Amino acid sequence: MDKAIIFCRTKLDCDNLEKYMKQLDRNKYSCVCLHGDRKPNERRANLEAFKNDKVKFLICTDVAARDSTSPACLSSHCYCVNFVVINVTLPDEKSNYVHRIGRVGRAERMGLAISLVSTVPEKVWYHGEWCKTRGRNCWNTNLIDVKGCCVWYNEPQYLADIEEHLNVTIQQIQPDLQVPHDDFEGKVVYGQKRQSTGPKYENHTQQMAPIVKSLSKLESEAQLIYLKRHLMKVAKLG
Repeated sequence: MDKAIIFCRTKLDCDNLEKYMKQLDRNKYSCVCLHGDRKPNERRANLEAFKNDKVKFLICTDVAARDSTSPACLSSHCYCVNFVVINVTLPDEKSNYVHRIGRVGRAERMGLAISLVSTVPEKVWYHGEWCKTRGRNCWNTNLIDVKGCCVWYNEPQYLADIEEHLNVTIQQIQPDLQVPHDDFEGKVVYGQKRQSTGPKYENHTQQMAPIVKSLSKLESEAQLIYLKRHLMKVAKLG
């Protein structure tokens, strides 16, 4: 891939991944971070570097992606990519998954979202206000209910919640880790425009249209019933 936005669960995860990628190969895996602990000027500069293709990967948190009032906001179309989003960890809020994958596939272009999902619950860091360093050099592996800095993170359940929320089954790859091409529109070239041929998938508005029409009819009927009863009551009083 030439470009991708990578989502991590915590700010510390972002920092660690940035450090790791730069240690591997600073040029091949050029990257910048975007989260609340970075100063506004740095966040702005990092966004510009990613936007202008000076770096390949933008590593960020959910807060950075959703906060439209922050200079770190990714809501603007220019901070989206047409190729790949990678979820290093699934979000614990299913609505955040939609915000994440919404960074790709803009303007009718094909995008790919890849999620790395554990098959079992994992013990992960959760540094709250009780943690004096908020995660920096903290090694308190006890659970938070006994004054520790860890929680059980159940990604299999989060994946099930996301699939139920989207009403889809997210495709899983085999042990060979080969990401398949979607075949509903022929061979996919990520970043290119969608083909006009092939089955038509309804968007959310199209799916909701029959329901909205039915609700509108019911509301009209309810108002007519109320009006008739009200007029009958007025006639009796008269």
